[in-house]
Amino acid sequence: MSRHSFDPEIAGRVGLNAAVIFQNITFWIEKNQANRRNLRDGRYWTYNSISAFGDLFPYLSEKQIRTALEKLVSAELIIKGNFSDDRYDRTCWYALGNSICPNGQIDPTERENDAFAPEGKPSAPEGKSYKNRYKPYQKPDPSHAKAAVEEEASEKILSAYPEDRIRGKAVCLSQIRQALADGVDAKDLEGAVRAYASESEGFTRSKVCFSDNWFTSGRWLKYLHDVEEAREAGKAKEAELLKGLADWVTDKHPLCRHITPGQVTALLAANLVSPAEIEAAGLRA
Repeated sequence: MSRHSFDPEIAGRVGLNAAVIFQNITFWIEKNQANRRNLRDGRYWTYNSISAFGDLFPYLSEKQIRTALEKLVSAELIIKGNFSDDRYDRTCWYALGNSICPNGQIDPTERENDAFAPEGKPSAPEGKSYKNRYKPYQKPDPSHAKAAVEEEASEKILSAYPEDRIRGKAVCLSQIRQALADGVDAKDLEGAVRAYASESEGFTRSKVCFSDNWFTSGRWLKYLHDVEEAREAGKAKEAELLKGLADWVTDKHPLCRHITPGQVTALLAANLVSPAEIEAAGLRA
């Protein structure tokens, strides 16, 4: 199973999704430079289609991948090109951008931290490690990784809003971040947005509130309250169910045989019955 990693500083600038994809792009560009492949216009390149990126990162949608790549281009971390021999092949090529390599490519003299051996050498010299050839940041700040996680959460919440009525994205994200900072649970807020999206699905589009107005006016609070009430109602229902199961166990009711292992765990965690009572009812603790 492949492991995906990212630079916290990069994530702080462009988000987790883009940082993970950037790490992959950098890996292949470095490998191509080490092997003197795909040199075009003074830069080393790698190429991939959106669907191929989707295979590499199955937890990202095509929309998320496109957005991540756009962020990398906007931040000048990568540049895009097309050098395919087939004029009908629209696969994008990627090279490191000017904010990473202002001279157009990785400095070939920086070999001691190269992830790949120089051309003609099968491995790094003894005592040296060919890793992290490009080092745009020397002191990663853990707070940037936290900020990246919060940014991804905010983006996910906003993406649940009716797409054709999203307006003033920066304002929306600011309002979402403030709500999260005030202690609103991200899943609850996303649920509130989805509830409004579902409710307004059959509306005439002009009657669906623009997202910036919806967030700034506090209309989301009603839906958040509904989500929280539904969650509490669910908890109350679950507690009532567990109490009934506990009565079965205590009475050694024949229906105990229908109690699942997960429910046994929940009963014990809630201290509604003891392990001895579970065993006495013919169940496994």
